[in-house]
Formats: sequence, structure tokens, C-alpha cells
Amino acid sequence: MHYISSVANEQVKHVVSLQDKAYRQEHGQFFAQGTRACTQLTEKYEPVVIYMTEDYYKTPDAADFAHFQEIVIGVAPHVMEKMSTAKQASGICAIFKIPAEQPLPDHGPGLVLSQISDPGNLGTLIRTAAAMNIAHIILIGCTDPYSPKVIQSTAGCMTMVNLYQTTWHILQTTRKLPLCALIVNGGKSPNQINLKHNFLVVGNEAHGLSAEQIQACQQAMTIPMPGHAESLNAAIAGAIGLYCMMQQN
Repeated sequence: MHYISSVANEQVKHVVSLQDKAYRQEHGQFFAQGTRACTQLTEKYEPVVIYMTEDYYKTPDAADFAHFQEIVIGVAPHVMEKMSTAKQASGICAIFKIPAEQPLPDHGPGLVLSQISDPGNLGTLIRTAAAMNIAHIILIGCTDPYSPKVIQSTAGCMTMVNLYQTTWHILQTTRKLPLCALIVNGGKSPNQINLKHNFLVVGNEAHGLSAEQIQACQQAMTIPMPGHAESLNAAIAGAIGLYCMMQQN
């Protein structure tokens, strides 16, 4: 097994550079770390290379990667620390290929996320959709779903959903999908909405959905807040909406 002991190694520099969105897009690759994430991602995404420390290689967890021995590379602990974005490196990280874009889905249930900018919120929404068995997630101008922070926030659930990245114009002109806007005020309560085979549309954390987007949706839903809070966090509101959707699908 090849072994890397220097942080000046070109492969180490490549891994570190994958923290940058433009670099990820240029090379068509993304970076993941930790046993759970790396193990689950190999179920759907093609691994390019897997890095392990010597101590990790001796653990039972390493057996999950036995059929990838040809692409496993050993690294010194200080090299793993250099590559890792976590406060404490786990001993394993990997590079995966970003899959080619697929045609937009033609049926729901699904989720449309517009301008979600916080990686934690995006990861939480992907994770919640997976938990509610909502497989189709359309991203419009969101933060990069393949950033390390999003991958970490999804807690390994990336393999349970299908991600599509597009624009609002293409969504409207290519697919006539049934859309339900999630808005702070003025929408119907969840028990008055038909979410069967629909796509729940969640907007930006600060600005929500535009008037144009709301108007383009056939339905609009507002989550009742009897405690009179001004609004809910986008990920929390989306999670409640996804739970309501799951109950009807």
C-alpha cells in the first residue's frame, strides 16, 4: 500500500483544494471524511481514492473497505490532520466523483430548495427528506451540496436521495410539477393542503421565496405558530413541511 508522510505531497494539496467549490466543479470530485460518511457514500458514489492512517487500517471499521484495496492509500496522522476539516481527524477520508446531472424528475413527492445558503441548513434538509422517504431534491441557487460541511450535515444520507441542480426558469419550462410554496404568512394550514405527489418549495433563510416563485406554485402552506414567533428557521420549517408531506404520501 502506498504511503504518504508529507503534507507537501500533491495528493494532499489536491484534497485540501477540494474544500473550494470552483475546484470541486473543475475536477468533478468531492471530499468526505469519517467512517459513516465514507462507508455509506461508497454505496452510491464512485470512490476515487481512500486515505487511511495506519491505526485506522488496523480497526474493524477498515474491513468495510476491503473491496477497495486498490485505491486505499496510507497516510501519516499529521497528514490526515492536514486533509481533515473536522476538529479531530477520524483516521479516514476519501475522494468521490460528482455524478453527472440527471434529467429533472417527472413526479413527486419531492423537495425544491431555493437559495438555501447555509451548509448546515442544506445538509439538515437533505437528511430530513431522506428520513421522510422523500427522494427527489431539486436545488436552485443553493450552496454547494458537495461541500464538506453539507456532506457532514447530511450524516450519510446523501445516498438516499437524488439531487438535481437547475434554475427556476428551467424548472418552470421543462417540468410542470405540482408545487406547494412554504411561506411565513398567508398560506393554508397543513391540514388544508394536498401534498400527494407534490414538491414542497422552501426558500432562502433570510428572504424566503420571491413573489414570482410563490405565484408560480399551485398551493401555498403556512405552518401555524400559536406561540407567535416571527418565523422558523428554514431547516426547521422545511422539516415540519416534509413530515406533513410524508403523512400524505
